[in-house]
Amino acid sequence: MGFALAKQFARRGYNLIIADEYDEIHTAAAALTLFGTDVQAEQVSLCCAENAQLLHRRVVSDGRPVTVAALTASVSDAMCLDDSLDGALDLVDSSVRGTMSLARLQAERMATYGRGGVLLTASPDDGGPGLGTAVYSASAAFLRAFGDMLQQDVRDSGVKVITSLPRSGGGSRCNLSAEVARHALAALTSDGRSGFAARATDAVTTLAGRFIADRIKGPVRQIVSPTGEAV
Repeated sequence: MGFALAKQFARRGYNLIIADEYDEIHTAAAALTLFGTDVQAEQVSLCCAENAQLLHRRVVSDGRPVTVAALTASVSDAMCLDDSLDGALDLVDSSVRGTMSLARLQAERMATYGRGGVLLTASPDDGGPGLGTAVYSASAAFLRAFGDMLQQDVRDSGVKVITSLPRSGGGSRCNLSAEVARHALAALTSDGRSGFAARATDAVTTLAGRFIADRIKGPVRQIVSPTGEAV
């Protein structure tokens, strides 16, 4: 999901700062530069609020306003669960805590400029039975409720908050991610405020404003971009 979103923004001329805890983030950055945009990679995990604050400070230090923050909570690591309830609860916490912290920080900064957009999304799981699906659904519920609350908090500031949460199971995951990315970007840059919502899982944090931050079990986990206008 994160890389699909990154490509959508890169194709529209957004400069990006992408972030992920894995070395592959640098490979992803190189791939995204093929679209002719500037891409900076930050190797950092957003599984805790402290790292979200660190990434936020790095973006702010650039000095340019973030106009879009597309954030996907990470739930794909549910495949590594030890089948314990405590493990599932810990994964829900780590999946959404950093994402929600970064979303609030970015939304509050956008509000000072009187414009911007925050997208909360996630990559769908396979829909199979087990704690992985429970983690997926719980994380999606947190994101959806948090997105509604954040929109209310910034409703008079010119900042839009939407959630784009694909349903789990069925179809090609790659094709679904690309489709959701297109719908989410259209909702984020449209005049309407309702956005595109469903159920979600998997995680990434994407900031674009070019800022995208994303965290999935793939090349791109966090994507952030501090420059330019909205599409």
